[in-house]
Amino acid sequence: MQFQGAFVFLSALAITTASPVHRRCDSGHIPGPANGVTYVLPSTGGPTPLPAPDTPLKHIVVGHGVQNYTCTAPGEKGAQAPGALSSSKWNNLTSKVLRTTSQPISTDPSSPFPAPADLSVSGVYKPIPFIGHHYFDANGVPTFSLHDNAELLKAQKILGIPAPSTADKGLTNEGAVDWLYLSDKGGSVGLTKVYRVLTSGGSPSVCGAAGEKQSVPYTTTYWFY
Repeated sequence: MQFQGAFVFLSALAITTASPVHRRCDSGHIPGPANGVTYVLPSTGGPTPLPAPDTPLKHIVVGHGVQNYTCTAPGEKGAQAPGALSSSKWNNLTSKVLRTTSQPISTDPSSPFPAPADLSVSGVYKPIPFIGHHYFDANGVPTFSLHDNAELLKAQKILGIPAPSTADKGLTNEGAVDWLYLSDKGGSVGLTKVYRVLTSGGSPSVCGAAGEKQSVPYTTTYWFY
């Protein structure tokens, strides 16, 4: 099975240990990392960790999207071709909780993205602000567009590691896609790297026939630097 690309709707997520949720969200701007808070990139706990970031954190983002696959042979299974929160709410914001929201992505590749809108998540006081999209461009380059390209990452995959065995298997119950580390491929603006962590779902099912296409929903968080 070959991975054909992904469409992801991105919503800005930030952490604060001091201010109530509504105080940081009422200002109308996209929240960033809070001052005085130490952010620790999640770990799978496995033998091979993702490389540690060496530049300042810019955004923590919730991604809701689809992974698109095309089957190359029957019976095979899958290689691959979007408010501020208190620390307690952040700790409870698992990948399974994230996917309880309505899927904001269409499986139609000609028109996958809905109009920009904030994301409502169960247990979070206010909607999480919309920040952008993730997709693969015409050349197959993973692209992250934030604030209408005011920040842009044209990325290349450096490393992928399996999601932990405890990861939520997603809506189709086929399993969580890998955690990834991607860096600038050239042509980026304001961003140099991104980590895909805390994945939920996105893995394909066993192919029924060659040429079969699958669009599998998934959620994740992206850490931008």
